[in-house]
Amino acid sequence: MAKNNANTKQKMNPRERAKLIKERMEKIKHKVVVMSGKGGVGKTTVAVNLAIKLAAMGRTVGILDVDITGPNVPLMLNMEGKRPTVDAEKGEFRPVIGPMNLRVMSMAFLLQDNETPVIWRGPMKMSAIRQFLSEAQWGELDYMVFDLPPGTSDETLDILQLIEGAGVVVVTTPQDVALLDSRKTVNMTKTMKREMLGILENMSGFTVKCPECGHEHKIEIFGYGGGEKAAEKLQVPFLGRVPFEVDVRTGGDSGMPFIIEHPESASGKAFDSVVNKIIDKMEK
Repeated sequence: MAKNNANTKQKMNPRERAKLIKERMEKIKHKVVVMSGKGGVGKTTVAVNLAIKLAAMGRTVGILDVDITGPNVPLMLNMEGKRPTVDAEKGEFRPVIGPMNLRVMSMAFLLQDNETPVIWRGPMKMSAIRQFLSEAQWGELDYMVFDLPPGTSDETLDILQLIEGAGVVVVTTPQDVALLDSRKTVNMTKTMKREMLGILENMSGFTVKCPECGHEHKIEIFGYGGGEKAAEKLQVPFLGRVPFEVDVRTGGDSGMPFIIEHPESASGKAFDSVVNKIIDKMEK
């Protein structure tokens, strides 16, 4: 963030900033907002791998980490410690360039280290989001992926209000408690008249292969099929299931997205199908 270096940015009123945000976002063909009703369902993992897969398919892509108090996108892209380049005269900054030429912005790039807390109330968080949208030189992109914090509070409301033409992906696990919150998220999307790209059921089953005989045992750790049932009940698209795999977790911790590291895994193949459905919907 440019830290309000330019006087013009310091004096920018809300209407002027909203106009600038609209101008920036009009240069981006497709916007994908990744949401979840609760934390711990793998939303950031989905957002990061979605952005990486789109870039691998030849699209120009940006990803904005909207989780101001819990920014994890840089960790999952092995980009911790990076800093955006600031143009003090213009009061603008350039997002950090990540793998596959992703343009990335996150609150984590502005913190002293990865253990520094962000102890902010809603107005400060919303101000930061508006700066990320208006002061970043995103340029022309095919896709922008927005990784939102869980729930339906300030940051989520802000993004859905500011970003016109956005499509929403709701990530859930098959657990009843996650499904309840995901239904609230879907209903919020409908209330705000944003396009529902669909529900993605993450951590859907866990397959263990016997090292002796090779027989596979499927264990439903978090349940199975709940996301599809929720999609049917709410009359929204079902994007598919991504199984629980250890490689997905280790990839996120090490900064290597599983869609690159393990493309032939069950998760990689399932995610391919999800991304193709999103592309078909948005580029029709």
